[in-house]
Amino acid sequence: MDRRDAKELLEDHGLPAATARRAYRELAIVHRCLGNHSAIVERLKAHPGRVRTVLDIGCGEGALLEEIRRKLAVEVIGVDLRLAPPPVLVPIVVGDATRDPLPAADVAVAVCVAHHLCPVDIVRLIHNVSLTSRRLIILDLVRHHIPLLLFRAFVCPLVSYVTASDGVTSFRRAYTPQELGAIVASAIQGTGARVVHSVSPFYLRQIVDISW
Repeated sequence: MDRRDAKELLEDHGLPAATARRAYRELAIVHRCLGNHSAIVERLKAHPGRVRTVLDIGCGEGALLEEIRRKLAVEVIGVDLRLAPPPVLVPIVVGDATRDPLPAADVAVAVCVAHHLCPVDIVRLIHNVSLTSRRLIILDLVRHHIPLLLFRAFVCPLVSYVTASDGVTSFRRAYTPQELGAIVASAIQGTGARVVHSVSPFYLRQIVDISW
């Protein structure tokens, strides 16, 4: 399956607030059901040393940050290209994480952000995060026909058109593990960073864990 980089509906800043709010909340449910949120929380629990602050890049409404704060009792902050429709229960700043200064954090996470970026911007994101965080956990989709078929069969019938359409587009925009691994390798070359790259069963997600 070739990569198709098409814009998603939720990226349209003119989307009605009620429509965007529903899509964000559906996405939070999907991430919880797929185990993406718990995968991030478990890695934070296993972090060597104490985690005081977690930064979520592309945080949306901040659902993951709320869960992290509740389960780990740490400070949280998000960054996104735009503010989500209110109410928002965690601190979020507006900015482009590939180039704007980021809040300092012990660990930064980026869930389903990488497939929105071209390879050059993924490299820029990694470089930018390394200036203010000692660890970056990237969780993203895998471009493969198995998770796409599963999403269409079991998720699309239960969610709104925006969430269903964007989900299909996201799988087609995603990188294969080989592609994402090569991009990350080029980003950390010469830095001494350590990388652990894993892929879940049925290609439901891939996680790239970078430590400096």
